[in-house]
Amino acid sequence: MNGPPPPLVRELAELGYALMHALFQEAKEALGRQGLSLQRAHFLGLLAQGVDAPSRLAALLEASPSQVSHLVAALEREGLVERQVDPLDRRRFRLSLTAKGEEIQKRAQEVWLNVVAKRLARLSPEEVQAFRDILVRLVGGAHG
Repeated sequence: MNGPPPPLVRELAELGYALMHALFQEAKEALGRQGLSLQRAHFLGLLAQGVDAPSRLAALLEASPSQVSHLVAALEREGLVERQVDPLDRRRFRLSLTAKGEEIQKRAQEVWLNVVAKRLARLSPEEVQAFRDILVRLVGGAHG
């Protein structure tokens, strides 16, 4: 096998998982103080990015269509999301954030970024830049 030795690969995999787990746990707690779950924050973030089809949202959230349907109904009741009939296919609908939903989504994004920034503050500016460069390479240069 080319690349690093298997014990190092295992250690890096465990550390990567531990980092993501810690970030999600910290975000879950911080979002909870705002009255939001990770799933709701993720849902609102996807809408803010322009993902507006319930089927696509279900796929990205790794949730069933019925789970997304229940989530949409709850977020509609709370005034965070609204539906519009798809002009290209009147049998379907598209989702969008309301002004209140945009405000909540921005707060959730701020919480997430603060959680990440808190972890990154453990590194020097040079280490942060090196970490960024490594991540760009690992994800295939998509953000480079």
